[in-house]
Amino acid sequence: MPKNKPVSVGLIGAGRIGSFHGETVACRLVGADLVGIADPAPDAASNLAEKLGVESAYTDTADLLSHPGLEAVIIATPARFHTNVLVQAAEAGKAIFCEKPMALTLEDADRAIAAAGSAGVPLQVGFNRRWDQAFAEGRAAIDAGKVGTPQLLRSLTRDPGPFGADPARIPLWTIFYETLIHDFDTLLWLNPGAQPVEVSAVADALVRPDFRENGFLDTAVVTVRFDNGSVAVAEANFSALYGYDIRGEVFGSGGMVTMGDVRRSSMTLFDKNGLSNDTWRRDTDHFVQGYTAQLASFVRASRTCKVEGPTGEDARNALKIALACIESVSKKQAIPLR
Repeated sequence: MPKNKPVSVGLIGAGRIGSFHGETVACRLVGADLVGIADPAPDAASNLAEKLGVESAYTDTADLLSHPGLEAVIIATPARFHTNVLVQAAEAGKAIFCEKPMALTLEDADRAIAAAGSAGVPLQVGFNRRWDQAFAEGRAAIDAGKVGTPQLLRSLTRDPGPFGADPARIPLWTIFYETLIHDFDTLLWLNPGAQPVEVSAVADALVRPDFRENGFLDTAVVTVRFDNGSVAVAEANFSALYGYDIRGEVFGSGGMVTMGDVRRSSMTLFDKNGLSNDTWRRDTDHFVQGYTAQLASFVRASRTCKVEGPTGEDARNALKIALACIESVSKKQAIPLR
């Protein structure tokens, strides 16, 4: 592909995060053209296409994959459809960016990885925290040996409250599959070369206890032991009233690195009520640079077939921890990873 020719990108899924990714390609990226959008919901693709100035909208993924000149796709469907759509895109020979989780079972993860490998197309997965400046600088400090040998790691996700979603519409185990999956990838990435050997998890419905009997879980704490002796803790909650709180920490034999800040900036207001800071309220505000950087990386991968970011194997590794968490909560015991 000529270096000066934009990569033709298609978007599959016009929901909240899909719309944001589409806007990123259409308005924030250089070197990429959003040429088509597909979503089975009536008018979803066409409404987004009109908003972003995209000519082609489809209700069938197969029609988008047949779009003339299409080179790459962004998969932002609901999680349960990711694997099948990914395999379909790979068989069509398209470079693939897939939102997390790539799959909900290890068998489907293997199927996705195999499909991309057989087709010879790049596969990148949407773990956007790796592209955030603070997290990237934290990993660089670890690589430079500035914290010594990692001993204690921490990653947390607290979604902004008040929680207003209908718990009945949230799939079971979402807190592990779709929320903490970010933290699992982060912990694996911040502990390079180490392998997880044991997982223990507890979870409950503390935000909406009235849905506990339906299997809904909105709060969880996970402990992961690694083969280098380090211990990691991940936690999540669906309703932080003070804002969108994403943080990471690695403590080692030579020092410590911390990443993330719920405050929008270092500006602090001092007035008659004391002092205050504005906080992040949406992931698309907090991580706008990270979301953009990961798609810029994907565009480069579409040209070179070399994935710089999280791969299908990385997604499988994070999923393995999520599945162990589900087993741990169900059996109320620690789960060894084989």
